Amino acid sequence: MNEQLIVKNFGPIKDATVDFKKVTVFIGPTGGGKSTLAKLAAILRDNNFYSSIKNKADELNLFTDFSIRSYFQEESIIFWKHRDNDIVITSKGVFISENLKEKADNIEQDLTEDQFKILFEKIAKIAINNNISLDQIQDTPFFKEEFDKFYSHQVLKPLYEQAMTPYTPHYIPSERIFIAAINTAWPGLLSENIGLPTHLLSFANQYFKARESIEIIRIPFLEVDYFRSNGQDIIVSKEQMPLKLSDAASGIQSVAPMLVLLNYLSRQEDKSQSFIIEEPELNLYPTAQQGLLNWLVEKCTQGENDLTITTHSPYILAHLNLLLYAHQVADKHPDRADDVAKVVPRESWINPKEFAAYHVEGQKENGVHSIVNPETGLVSYNGLDSTATAETSDFEKLMDINAGLEVE
Repeated sequence: MNEQLIVKNFGPIKDATVDFKKVTVFIGPTGGGKSTLAKLAAILRDNNFYSSIKNKADELNLFTDFSIRSYFQEESIIFWKHRDNDIVITSKGVFISENLKEKADNIEQDLTEDQFKILFEKIAKIAINNNISLDQIQDTPFFKEEFDKFYSHQVLKPLYEQAMTPYTPHYIPSERIFIAAINTAWPGLLSENIGLPTHLLSFANQYFKARESIEIIRIPFLEVDYFRSNGQDIIVSKEQMPLKLSDAASGIQSVAPMLVLLNYLSRQEDKSQSFIIEEPELNLYPTAQQGLLNWLVEKCTQGENDLTITTHSPYILAHLNLLLYAHQVADKHPDRADDVAKVVPRESWINPKEFAAYHVEGQKENGVHSIVNPETGLVSYNGLDSTATAETSDFEKLMDINAGLEVE
């Protein structure tokens, strides 16, 4: 994987350079810019972005969809490098490298025999429905409209995917808990056009599609199972009667839709998947956060797939170190790999060479920097240590006050 993102003066990010790996993690205070970096990765891995360049459409439309178009300033610069493709984005538009421009210009191809057969059947049906002979159909608006539509979706789109980016990005927003609450009301909300964020709508639509192909999902770290029954999302545990998802605990409401969708998407093998998840730990107890992280690494990093997460949780970072160290121990002592797997599931090990983690506090100088120790390959996060030290110091001050001592 060879992707680099450089961002200057964009929203909360003053200056950042990020090298994306198979597993990439952003941590930092609220409003620091973690989600901004994650959303930029989702946009720049999306073939719809490159299609807009080719078709000379609104090149920044996806920025609107992710609610970050207003982040552009006059001095904003976004630089994205994927393999040998370079892209520069400013408030004035998108500028692509000559190499990428040549790829876009050369994406033209004749219909294959099978594609022509499919198109002919569609055109013939239109001709019959409109009482037009096949000899005359090529001179009608119907033919041009259907041909352009077919060519764009069936011929050009797969070529773009092959030439521009090898990934299909999937953004899992932090607002996902909203889905469980409005489950049955979803069609009505759509018909009312109430203006929900586009990235949340996209997640919801993907989830509602995915759940129809899921019979049951076991969620061992929460000791519950998810399944569909009579058009309802149901949660079952050993201790309780079956519950509708909307009546379950908030942590389950946050996790279940995400796992349903990720389970469905991770089975797709026609193209590599890029999973970008905001705050996976939402509403979860620390031990459940660890179990979820095991599940995410196992499901979302298979083959050429990759995983990017934003988080506020020190427990997530601590557990990442465990997954990294498990790989290191097994790599150093192959004869003991089975013993390591008894402690940490083999499917959840993370190769330190395929891992990156960044502290993100974008408004500050050097506010976005790596927190991986290059010597150990593990996360070394002094920010959390200083927070813990401050808490201890304040507690000691209270103890001195309680003892009647003066506090400076």
